Amino acid sequence: MTAARRPRSATAARMPFVLLIVTLLAGGLISLLLLNAAVNSDSFKLDKLDKETTGYTDEQQALQQEVDQYGAPGSLEQRARELGMVPGGNPAFLGPDGKVHGSPEAATAPPPPPTTPPPTTPPPATPTGTGTPPAKPADAPATNTTAGKPPAGTAPNTNTAAHAPAAGTGQPATAPATTPATPPATTPAR
Repeated sequence: MTAARRPRSATAARMPFVLLIVTLLAGGLISLLLLNAAVNSDSFKLDKLDKETTGYTDEQQALQQEVDQYGAPGSLEQRARELGMVPGGNPAFLGPDGKVHGSPEAATAPPPPPTTPPPTTPPPATPTGTGTPPAKPADAPATNTTAGKPPAGTAPNTNTAAHAPAAGTGQPATAPATTPATPPATTPAR
Protein backbone atom coordinates (compact mmCIF):
# COMPACT_ATOMS: atom_id res chain seq x y z
CA MET A 1 0.00 0.00 0.00
CA THR A 2 2.78 2.34 0.40
CA ALA A 3 3.48 2.21 -3.31
CA ALA A 4 -0.03 3.40 -4.14
CA ARG A 5 0.23 6.36 -1.84
CA ARG A 6 3.45 7.58 -3.25
CA PRO A 7 2.12 8.46 -6.67
CA ARG A 8 -0.73 10.38 -5.10
CA SER A 9 1.56 12.32 -2.89
CA ALA A 10 3.86 13.04 -5.83
CA THR A 11 0.98 14.35 -7.94
CA ALA A 12 -0.32 16.31 -4.99
CA ALA A 13 3.11 17.85 -4.54
CA ARG A 14 3.33 18.72 -8.25
CA MET A 15 -0.12 20.35 -8.39
CA PRO A 16 0.90 23.79 -7.00
CA PHE A 17 3.85 23.89 -9.40
CA VAL A 18 1.63 23.03 -12.37
CA LEU A 19 -0.93 25.65 -11.29
CA LEU A 20 1.86 28.22 -11.02
CA ILE A 21 3.11 27.42 -14.53
CA VAL A 22 -0.44 27.47 -15.99
CA THR A 23 -1.23 30.84 -14.35
CA LEU A 24 2.08 32.29 -15.56
CA LEU A 25 1.37 31.10 -19.11
CA ALA A 26 -2.22 32.38 -18.98
CA GLY A 27 -1.06 35.72 -17.57
CA GLY A 28 1.61 35.98 -20.27
CA LEU A 29 -0.90 35.22 -23.01
CA ILE A 30 -3.39 37.74 -21.65
CA SER A 31 -0.69 40.44 -21.34
CA LEU A 32 0.46 39.71 -24.93
CA LEU A 33 -3.15 39.97 -26.10
CA LEU A 34 -3.61 43.34 -24.34
CA LEU A 35 -0.28 44.59 -25.70
CA ASN A 36 -1.26 43.52 -29.23
CA ALA A 37 -4.63 45.31 -28.88
CA ALA A 38 -2.87 48.50 -27.71
CA VAL A 39 -0.43 48.34 -30.63
CA ASN A 40 -3.29 47.82 -33.10
CA SER A 41 -5.20 50.74 -31.59
CA ASP A 42 -2.14 52.96 -31.98
CA SER A 43 -1.70 51.64 -35.51
CA PHE A 44 -5.25 52.73 -36.41
CA LYS A 45 -4.60 56.17 -34.89
CA LEU A 46 -1.37 56.42 -36.87
CA ASP A 47 -3.16 55.50 -40.12
CA LYS A 48 -5.81 58.13 -39.41
CA LEU A 49 -3.17 60.78 -38.71
CA ASP A 50 -1.27 59.79 -41.88
CA LYS A 51 -4.45 60.28 -43.94
CA GLU A 52 -5.05 63.67 -42.31
CA THR A 53 -1.45 64.66 -42.99
CA THR A 54 -1.79 63.60 -46.62
CA GLY A 55 -4.99 65.66 -46.95
CA TYR A 56 -3.35 68.72 -45.39
CA THR A 57 -0.31 68.30 -47.63
CA ASP A 58 -2.53 68.13 -50.71
CA GLU A 59 -4.43 71.24 -49.57
CA GLN A 60 -1.17 73.09 -48.92
CA GLN A 61 0.13 72.17 -52.38
CA ALA A 62 -3.12 73.30 -54.02
CA LEU A 63 -2.94 76.63 -52.18
CA GLN A 64 0.72 77.03 -53.16
CA GLN A 65 -0.18 76.41 -56.82
CA GLU A 66 -2.93 79.02 -56.55
CA VAL A 67 -0.47 81.54 -55.09
CA ASP A 68 2.02 80.71 -57.85
CA GLN A 69 -0.68 81.25 -60.49
CA TYR A 70 -1.53 84.66 -59.03
CA GLY A 71 2.16 85.57 -59.06
CA ALA A 72 2.75 84.49 -62.67
CA PRO A 73 3.67 87.38 -65.01
CA GLY A 74 0.75 86.73 -67.37
CA SER A 75 -1.75 86.72 -64.51
CA LEU A 76 -0.27 89.88 -63.01
CA GLU A 77 -0.43 91.64 -66.38
CA GLN A 78 -4.05 90.60 -66.93
CA ARG A 79 -5.16 91.80 -63.49
CA ALA A 80 -3.23 95.07 -63.92
CA ARG A 81 -4.96 95.71 -67.25
CA GLU A 82 -8.34 94.96 -65.62
CA LEU A 83 -7.51 97.68 -63.07
CA GLY A 84 -6.72 100.13 -65.87
CA MET A 85 -2.94 100.05 -65.53
CA VAL A 86 -0.71 100.31 -68.58
CA PRO A 87 2.91 99.24 -69.11
CA GLY A 88 5.38 101.96 -68.18
CA GLY A 89 7.49 103.72 -70.77
CA ASN A 90 11.26 104.10 -70.72
CA PRO A 91 12.36 105.50 -67.37
CA ALA A 92 14.89 108.23 -66.75
CA PHE A 93 17.33 108.07 -63.87
CA LEU A 94 18.80 110.89 -61.83
CA GLY A 95 22.42 110.55 -60.85
CA PRO A 96 23.80 111.68 -57.49
CA ASP A 97 24.95 114.88 -59.15
CA GLY A 98 21.43 115.64 -60.44
CA LYS A 99 22.23 114.71 -64.02
CA VAL A 100 19.44 112.97 -65.97
CA HIS A 101 20.37 109.66 -67.59
CA GLY A 102 18.07 108.39 -70.32
CA SER A 103 15.01 109.97 -71.85
CA PRO A 104 11.68 109.36 -70.16
CA GLU A 105 8.61 108.48 -72.14
CA ALA A 106 5.02 108.67 -71.04
CA ALA A 107 3.17 105.44 -70.53
CA THR A 108 0.52 105.00 -73.19
CA ALA A 109 -2.24 102.49 -73.30
CA PRO A 110 -2.30 100.12 -76.24
CA PRO A 111 -5.33 100.45 -78.49
CA PRO A 112 -8.35 98.51 -77.30
CA PRO A 113 -9.03 95.27 -79.15
CA PRO A 114 -11.50 95.62 -82.00
CA THR A 115 -15.05 94.97 -80.97
CA THR A 116 -17.28 92.88 -83.15
CA PRO A 117 -20.97 93.74 -83.22
CA PRO A 118 -23.21 91.11 -81.69
CA PRO A 119 -24.97 88.89 -84.22
CA THR A 120 -28.38 90.16 -85.13
CA THR A 121 -31.28 87.83 -84.63
CA PRO A 122 -34.75 88.28 -86.03
CA PRO A 123 -37.36 89.44 -83.50
CA PRO A 124 -39.36 86.64 -81.93
CA ALA A 125 -42.58 85.75 -83.68
CA THR A 126 -45.81 86.92 -82.07
CA PRO A 127 -48.32 84.22 -81.35
CA THR A 128 -51.40 84.69 -83.46
CA GLY A 129 -54.35 86.24 -81.79
CA THR A 130 -52.52 88.45 -79.26
CA GLY A 131 -52.92 91.58 -81.33
CA THR A 132 -49.71 93.24 -80.14
CA PRO A 133 -46.80 93.44 -82.52
CA PRO A 134 -43.30 92.74 -81.13
CA ALA A 135 -41.27 95.77 -80.02
CA LYS A 136 -38.64 96.82 -82.51
CA PRO A 137 -35.10 97.49 -81.28
CA ALA A 138 -35.23 100.91 -82.98
CA ASP A 139 -38.20 101.92 -80.78
CA ALA A 140 -36.06 101.72 -77.63
CA PRO A 141 -34.42 105.00 -76.63
CA ALA A 142 -30.69 105.12 -77.23
CA THR A 143 -28.70 105.58 -74.06
CA ASN A 144 -24.96 105.95 -73.78
CA THR A 145 -23.82 104.80 -70.37
CA THR A 146 -20.14 105.29 -71.16
CA ALA A 147 -20.31 109.00 -72.00
CA GLY A 148 -17.38 110.82 -70.44
CA LYS A 149 -15.51 107.61 -69.61
CA PRO A 150 -12.40 106.34 -71.38
CA PRO A 151 -12.77 103.17 -73.44
CA ALA A 152 -12.49 99.88 -71.60
CA GLY A 153 -8.91 98.78 -71.00
CA THR A 154 -7.49 102.32 -71.03
CA ALA A 155 -6.81 104.76 -68.28
CA PRO A 156 -5.99 108.45 -68.29
CA ASN A 157 -2.28 109.14 -68.26
CA THR A 158 -1.33 110.14 -64.74
CA ASN A 159 2.40 109.74 -65.20
CA THR A 160 3.83 112.90 -63.68
CA ALA A 161 7.37 111.58 -63.32
CA ALA A 162 8.17 112.62 -66.88
CA HIS A 163 7.24 116.22 -66.07
CA ALA A 164 9.15 116.41 -62.79
CA PRO A 165 12.00 118.91 -62.77
CA ALA A 166 15.53 117.57 -62.74
CA ALA A 167 17.11 117.71 -59.31
CA GLY A 168 18.48 121.14 -58.53
CA THR A 169 17.87 122.65 -61.99
CA GLY A 170 14.26 123.78 -61.86
CA GLN A 171 13.92 122.60 -65.46
CA PRO A 172 11.91 119.61 -66.63
CA ALA A 173 14.10 116.61 -67.36
CA THR A 174 12.77 116.13 -70.88
CA ALA A 175 9.46 116.51 -72.56
CA PRO A 176 7.58 113.25 -72.82
CA ALA A 177 7.69 111.79 -76.27
CA THR A 178 4.31 110.59 -77.42
CA THR A 179 4.30 108.11 -80.22
CA PRO A 180 1.15 106.84 -81.85
CA ALA A 181 0.47 103.23 -81.03
CA THR A 182 0.30 100.99 -84.07
CA PRO A 183 -1.50 97.67 -83.91
CA PRO A 184 0.57 94.56 -84.67
CA ALA A 185 0.53 93.38 -88.23
CA THR A 186 -1.67 90.40 -88.89
CA THR A 187 -1.32 87.82 -91.61
CA PRO A 188 -4.38 86.28 -93.24
CA ALA A 189 -5.11 82.69 -92.30
CA ARG A 190 -4.79 80.12 -95.06
